[in-house]
Parts: sequence; structure tokens; C-alpha cells
Amino acid sequence: MSFVYEYFSGLSEKTRFGKWQLLLLPALFCVLGFYIEISTLNGASIPFKNLAFKNMFIPFIFFAVGFLLPVSLWRHYLVRFPYGVRVFWNNDGFSFAFLLLVFAVLLQAFAIWGDVAWDSVYIPELGGSYTAAMLKGENGFKNGLVMLKRQMTFGGMTFQVGEIAKIFFMIFVAKMLTDMRAANQIRWCKQFFCRPFLALLPVAIMTAIMPNYSMIMIFAMLLFFMIFVQKMDLKLRVPMVLVLFIPIVIAISVSELEKDNPLVQIHGVNRIWAYFNEDGVGNEQQNEALQAMRDGGIIGKGLDKGTIKLRLFGARNDFAFSILGEELGLWLMLPITIAMMGFLFACFWVATSIKTTDSIPKHSDEKAALLAQNIAWGIAIIFALNIFLHIGVNLKLLPNTGQPLSFVSSGGANLAMNFFLMGMLVQISSLNREEWQ
Repeated sequence: MSFVYEYFSGLSEKTRFGKWQLLLLPALFCVLGFYIEISTLNGASIPFKNLAFKNMFIPFIFFAVGFLLPVSLWRHYLVRFPYGVRVFWNNDGFSFAFLLLVFAVLLQAFAIWGDVAWDSVYIPELGGSYTAAMLKGENGFKNGLVMLKRQMTFGGMTFQVGEIAKIFFMIFVAKMLTDMRAANQIRWCKQFFCRPFLALLPVAIMTAIMPNYSMIMIFAMLLFFMIFVQKMDLKLRVPMVLVLFIPIVIAISVSELEKDNPLVQIHGVNRIWAYFNEDGVGNEQQNEALQAMRDGGIIGKGLDKGTIKLRLFGARNDFAFSILGEELGLWLMLPITIAMMGFLFACFWVATSIKTTDSIPKHSDEKAALLAQNIAWGIAIIFALNIFLHIGVNLKLLPNTGQPLSFVSSGGANLAMNFFLMGMLVQISSLNREEWQ
């Protein structure tokens, strides 16, 4: 446990070099999210204590965990331990990162086949979380969302397991790519394409059973871009670029199906079909969100004067950007969007600023630095996907994916995991190659 003393004894020095300016913009975004949640609540009373607990206290705890633990864990369990002691398969062992992936899959399994009390979803119309069995007694209330087994309830709080699985999957992929780079396997197509696919397979299968097809897309895009930023031969980048045409071809094929085609009735597929066909079910949400942006115009309606948020399902989650647009207008939404792009730039800048070797990493300090960079890439990509997909859906530039806006959209699991990632990113930003030696 000597590394614990070494870590905390140098904590003040790490803090001094940390990029704390990264926290300023997320803090601003959280203020916007806090306002959205209050303004969309129904009823005469506002549960300030519950909101503060979910939007401030819990995220702070996860930020602290993300800031205090990861680097010491990486150095002793993700890097040094695997290369010294082989625990799981693979020449270098997956160790702690592999355990995280297994835990993520187990969480998904519990959400799907666990206690029926976990298979619940929040129903705004009823003001609480309900399972399919509970809703049978609610005067024939029908809502297809309750059949989606994506959530678990722990300690009286409901959270999306996909948010946790996404982060653990990212850490595992970062470790896997570090191992591949150390073994010089990114040069060879067999190992380069097969191993990442095998990493994606278990979480993708479990996510499909839920079902949550948009989350499968997030997993696939996260893996794709984490591989794409690696240093590799040009001949490997060509097939990767060609892979981007696959979802385009699939989307065009789905759009040409007839409305009564059984495939169109599949959850997820119908969202793609509806995007290309105005009479499709599900367009109402995006049309309302787009109307909110139009109603806001240049100067907006003013704070708490928006009306669409009162009837739009998912206003505080999937359509937070449009709700703000109706009240703040273009003149305030433009600088907020620019601030989000600046935040993403800072995240990618942290990843690029880590000093790594241009050759094959051989020493433990080189592997550790490369692992930190891969994790930083993964964090930046997660934030970028959330922001771009959310804004694209709100402006109806993309099919409805149900992705939250980082730090703004309501949601305990997403907000907590975002702050966990921020804690890790601030910790990584304090590193340079000498500190790993």
C-alpha cells in the first residue's frame, strides 16, 4: 500500500499542474441543467433537496472518485500488474480492465433478467418509476418504454446500466489497444480487426437484448474512433474509412422499406425509417423540438416562458438543447454551443498533450503513458458523441437516438458518469512522461 502514501503525498503538486479550467465549462452546463430540471417539474412544490442531491452531491462524489483513484490504479493494476503477472488470457493479461468489462456485462444481465423491481422506468404521466407488472393496474395505461430492460434500481435510485457499461468498455478498449501497440499488432489486419470486434461483441449482444440499438451504435462509434486515432499504417486507414459507408447504406435501405414491413416495427429500426418518412411514429418528438427552436427565434421567449417543454416527452433529457433554445434564443444558444465546442477541444487537447513514444512502447513508463493517452482519447470521444448526437437530433439532422447532452440533460447515471470522466481527465492532464518514470 506504499503507492497510496506516495500518491496522496504528491497530490498537491498534481493539482497545481491540473487543467482545472476544464471544470469551469461543465459547471456552467450543470447550472443550465439544474434550471431545466426545475422548470420542467410539475406540481406546486419543488423538491430542492432531491435535486441538489442528484445534481450536485452525487456528481461531486463521482468526480472525487474519478480524480483520486484512477492514476494510482492504472499504474499498479492496469499496467504494472498485468505485465508482471498473467491472470487472464492474452500474453500480457487484461487484469483489472478485463474485470471492468465483465462487470459491465453482468450489470447488463441484471438489468435484463434480474429482479423485476429493477426493470422499471420513470413515467412522467404517473410521476414515478414503474415496472410492466405495476402498470397493469393503472387503468390500462400503455407505454412501450416499460418493456425496455435498461435500468436498475439501487438504494432507491434508478440508473441506466448502459452509462456505466460504456465507460468500463472504453477503459477496456484503451488497455487492449495499449497491449496491441506494445505487441506491434496494429500493423496486422488479423489481430487489428478481430480483437476489437471480440471486445465489442459481449456488450453489443447484451445491449441488443435490452433492446437499446442506439447504445450499440455508441459502443461501435466509440470503438471505431478510439482505433482511428491510433498510430497505424495508411493501408489500415483505408478500410476503416470504407466502414463508414456501411451505416449509410443500411439507413438508405431502411428508408425505402414499406410502412407495414415487419422490420419497420422493430424498436430502433422504426426511428431510422421515421426520420426519412414524415408519417412515421416518433417524428412528433423531433418536430416539437424543432418547433421550440423556431419559436425561440433570435432573442428567445425568456426564462421559464417556454411552453413546448410542458408537453414534450423527454424534454429534460433527450431534448434539453431545444428547450433552452425556445427560452434563450439563438443569441444565447450560439455562445453556449461554442462553449461546448471549446470544452471538446480542451478534452482532445489533453489527449494530444501527453508525451508518448513514436516507436513501439517497451518500458513500463511508455506503456503507462500510452494507456493514459488512450483513456483520454476515449473520454473525449464519449463527450463528443453525446454532444454532437444530442444537438443533431434536436435540430433533426439525425434520427432520434435518445442521447443526453453532457452535463445539461437530467439523469443521475449520465451526470455522475460524466463527472467521473472529468475527474479522470483532470488527473490525466497533470501527467507528463517524466512523472511516469
